[in-house]
Amino acid sequence: MGTISYEQSAYEVRGDLVAAHVRAWEHLSRPGTWLDAAERIAIAGEARAAKQCALCAERKKSLLPFGVEGRHDSATTLPEGWIDIIHRIISDPGRLTQGWYGRTIGRQISDGAYVELVSVVAHLTAIDTFARGLGCDLWPLPEAQSGAPARYRPAEARRNGAWVPTIAWDEHGAREADFFQGFPSNIKMALTLVPDEARSFFDIVAHQYLPGPAMRDFEKEYRAISHAQIELLAGRISAINQCTY
Repeated sequence: MGTISYEQSAYEVRGDLVAAHVRAWEHLSRPGTWLDAAERIAIAGEARAAKQCALCAERKKSLLPFGVEGRHDSATTLPEGWIDIIHRIISDPGRLTQGWYGRTIGRQISDGAYVELVSVVAHLTAIDTFARGLGCDLWPLPEAQSGAPARYRPAEARRNGAWVPTIAWDEHGAREADFFQGFPSNIKMALTLVPDEARSFFDIVAHQYLPGPAMRDFEKEYRAISHAQIELLAGRISAINQCTY
């Protein structure tokens, strides 16, 4: 299995952060809720390949990205519809539309599998970007573990204003009570159609950013930089990436 270690970095990396990345890599290697482990690893590999895709580069330059046809430079044997989803998320997420989502779900992929795919891409992006920022090589993807997807869909998930069904903050069932702690957060609801993906991704968030209770504890600084400096960086990066959370 591919392992994560920041010993090659010129910068010291906190032990809790390394451990969170190791947990995320382990999570990526296991069967998920709707996807088996081989599919999850393939999605991660395709997300990496998308950065060198010529079609994506042409779409990025176009005023009408949905009008640019062609074939992606793919690194996997995933279904073409999945490859297109992954490449669009990686290369030009700011111009995805609800209409695109509506045309995709039920034809190319189910809503649950779509949320899990997005989560795999998000996990991969968080860890790869961290490695690049430290000047480290990207970590080899882990080997896929055997087993079948759980296929669990929370009964409380419904349309709550997002494109995908989510669990509203005050409507969760007993199985999700551990996740819905602290102050309500729309962004934290985003992956709750697939609760295990939400748990794993926000485990990364707690260590790369801040744990939930610390976000609004302005009497104490938990990192080497202040709350204000963290939010300045987050806001600038969000603007560059056209993220309107």
